[in-house]
Order: sequence, then C-alpha cells, then structure tokens
Amino acid sequence: MASAGNSSIYAELLANIHQISLAASLSSPSDASTRVAIAVDGTTVELRHHDEVQTLSLPSRIALGGQILPINPKQTGTTSLSWRLTLHNSVRLQPRGYESIVESVWSAIDFNAGAEVSCRQCSGVVVGGGAASVWKDLPSENWAEMMEFWHCHKPADHPHHDPHDSDKDGSGKADEESLAARGYGASSIVAAQKGVGFVDLTTLMFSDSDCQNLTFSSSSYEYGVPVIKDLPLAESQAGKNRSLNVFCASCHTQLGFYVFRSGGVALNKWKISCQSISGAAPSIAECLASTIISITARSGSSKSLVVPIAEAATTPKDAGKDKQTAIHLWVLNSNIIYSSSSGTERGISAIKLFYRLITREEADRMLDKVAQDAQEISLPADAINEVIRHLDASNLLLPLTERLFKEWKVGLLTR
Repeated sequence: MASAGNSSIYAELLANIHQISLAASLSSPSDASTRVAIAVDGTTVELRHHDEVQTLSLPSRIALGGQILPINPKQTGTTSLSWRLTLHNSVRLQPRGYESIVESVWSAIDFNAGAEVSCRQCSGVVVGGGAASVWKDLPSENWAEMMEFWHCHKPADHPHHDPHDSDKDGSGKADEESLAARGYGASSIVAAQKGVGFVDLTTLMFSDSDCQNLTFSSSSYEYGVPVIKDLPLAESQAGKNRSLNVFCASCHTQLGFYVFRSGGVALNKWKISCQSISGAAPSIAECLASTIISITARSGSSKSLVVPIAEAATTPKDAGKDKQTAIHLWVLNSNIIYSSSSGTERGISAIKLFYRLITREEADRMLDKVAQDAQEISLPADAINEVIRHLDASNLLLPLTERLFKEWKVGLLTR
C-alpha cells in the first residue's frame, strides 16, 4: 500500500447492473502524473498521483485486467475521477432480492449450552457458565399480531367456528381472551425463564436469577442496588417505568435494561462478550443494521427515526443536549459491498443511507403525524452517539462529490 497522502480510492459493487463504481479523490488536480491501473487478475487497482501511491482490493473481479483506465476529458484537471467497470464473466452474483434478508448478528444457534456472558468493558462475568442451559431466538416484534391474524383468518376454521370463541356482545372481548389463552393474542409477551437465554436482534435476555455482578437502578449507578426487590418502592416502579437501567457492578458501564413486562434482564449485544461460533462480538452499527433490515422487510418503510430511550436516565448533570439527539435515516441500498483505501478492510457489506441529526422534539413531532412514514427505533443515548461517530467516519470514506445531498449526509452502516 501507500506512501502517505490525501488521495484515496473508493469502489462499490453495483450488483443490479453487474458493475463496480470506482472513484478517486485526489489531493490536487489531476495531471500527467495521474494514473489508475488495474491488476492483471482484475482484483486490485492502483492509483499513482505525484508521489502518492494507493492500492485497493476491489469488491469483485472486473473484466479490464492489466489495463490503464482512461481519464474522462471532462474530469481532466479536477480532483474527482470516476469510472464504471464491468464485472468479469466468471462472477456470479446472488439473485435480486437477497438484499432484504435479515442477518442477525448472534442468533441462538451461535451459542453453546451454558456459555458465559461478560461485560465487554471489564470482562466481569454477568451470566455465569452453565446458567443459560438453553438458547432460543425471540420472534420478530410483530409476532403476536401476525399470529392473531392467522388464527382469525385461517381457512380451515371458517366452516367449523368454535362456539367458545363467539363474540356474544359484539365487543370483541371474547375473541381477545380466547387468543390470549392460546398464548398469541396481541397482548401476549415472551417472559424470561430461568435457565434460558433469549436472543433477539439487539439484546440477550435472561431471568434476573441467572444474572450476577449487576446493579439495577431507576436512574444512575450510584442509586442502584444488586437485587431488584431491594429497590425502594420496587413494586410501584413497574407502574411508573417500563424498565430499569442495568449496570455492570465492577466498572459501572450500563449494559442494558430490566424490562418489567417480560420480567427479564435485556443485555445489549454491543456491550457484552460471549463465546460464539460466529466469532467476534457485534458492534452497535451491526445491530442497528439488522434492526433496519428487519423493519424494512416487515413494514416496507425505508425511513427510520433513531431516538434515545426515555428510561435511559443517568445523573442530572449528564442530561444535556446530547441526550436529546436523534437520527433520521433513509435507506438508499440495504446491501452494498464496498472497499476504500482509507479503510482497514476490503469488501465490506453495508447499508448505504442518507442521515441527518435532528432534535428529539422534531423526532417526536414526526412520529406523532398520522401520515408519518418513518419507523421508530429506540436506543440508549450513548449508543446513538456511537452510531453518529460511525456514520460520520464512513462519510469520509466516500468520494467528495457523494458525501452530501441537500440537508442529508451519506453514510455506510456496516452489516
């Protein structure tokens, strides 16, 4: 790779048209010293500009192996160069539509029975080895509504209606009670169970009796206790708050929440470590990407509002402007593969999207609109700040001409 310099190369696989978009951002206007060459095998590209040399591994093999790319006369003397490169005939891409598949980072099959869970910050054990003897994937968020729809509309039930399910007063109450009794009414929940680790897109959920080395608090760590029932007015907490903050007792990092409705401790995947078949623990960017893909598949909406969780209160002095920051996201492409000479990895899968920072008040106004088309995603305030840093860093990987669109920035959210 490279001598130091400000020039960079960016490549993005355009699967739908079987091409790669290649762009070079130069530290000074292009001249006779500027040359972009494709390796003989069609898998790498080299940029030379004055004393700078940058090499890049392409997301896929291209057909122009061993050639020097011509510079468009309209781009001569500019700092931005671009090309469209056709993929090699040997490249076989997945069929259109694969980009909508939800790829959950850390699913139940990734964990061995009894796997230990620890705080990623200090390695303190929070779920001991052997505590979770079984791992189960939680259903998607709309599972209860879908099961209710299936029960009410399955064709086999129409000729033989169950008299016990009849709605005598026309209120619908009997049907709701019948569905709840079957375990899949709209009000049904999946409750935490001792010895079971439940896995969803962003969290691992456990019974509090399986956890250790945790502190529970309705505000900050300093006001927390190691056992939920020891909280002042613990029973009334459930009526006032939907959840409690959960901290690592060793390093005081907030790891997740105790959710009253499910009676379980939900630990955020990006805050914990657990030995798994899939290897490295997921980042907040990967967890958010899985959530966005799931929402898009479920609702068809390409826009999301990432807002801070209301219960994620810390000390009063920390309740500043950052706590009210929200992100408005608009997905452009839910599955791209890109490479950048400014990055450390090659062929990275990501979601390409527009994003802009807005206030919590603006986000609430948008969500309150009857015709709003953005889906709400709630995250802790510190996680939102980490997402913003990730998106801003990815924005700098893009060519200068592709970083902004009106009031939106363009970012890449790693899958």
